[in-house]
Amino acid sequence: MRIGILGGTFDPIHWGHLFMAEIALETLKLDEVYFAPAKVPPHKKVATASPLDRLTLVELSIRENPNFKIGLWDYNHSSYAYTYESIKEVRRLFPQAELYFLVGADSIRDFHTWKNPEEIVKYCKVVGLKRPGVEYVESEFIKTHADKFILIDCPPIGISSSDIRRRIKEGKSVRYYLHPEAYKYIKTKKLYTF
Repeated sequence: MRIGILGGTFDPIHWGHLFMAEIALETLKLDEVYFAPAKVPPHKKVATASPLDRLTLVELSIRENPNFKIGLWDYNHSSYAYTYESIKEVRRLFPQAELYFLVGADSIRDFHTWKNPEEIVKYCKVVGLKRPGVEYVESEFIKTHADKFILIDCPPIGISSSDIRRRIKEGKSVRYYLHPEAYKYIKTKKLYTF
């Protein structure tokens, strides 16, 4: 079995996340992609929406795709979970699977600064999805572990969670930025209106 893991704050999840997962699924011939929302994001001070609202948005956005699943290993941590801890947990859950950790290629630039990067590449391959206009630079760590990194092209989708939050705060529409069920949920719960 070939499993992709896409972690994130998903504050909120949008078409760009879903598109990235679908490109990886198709290109790498994955059986499943697990979306792993972080309850407490390690690289950000705080998420805008509650952990439960962000989890619900992910569930609503992926439920019609049988190849997309939810991974709760980060969500179930009471404090933030580092990637190396999450990957170890996924390896324990799927001992025979080939694991692929999905990130934007720009995140790979600083991969050597992540906590225990050697532990991550010990258990999985790291897949960087390249986007036009984002420069990719190989670090010495990546050169040393070249067999553990895969780059694939991902057509651009100019959507970001921060842009969605800003637009909602400004009273602008985000109808076509995210899955219709997620859009309805955000409107009903009045999320991101501040």
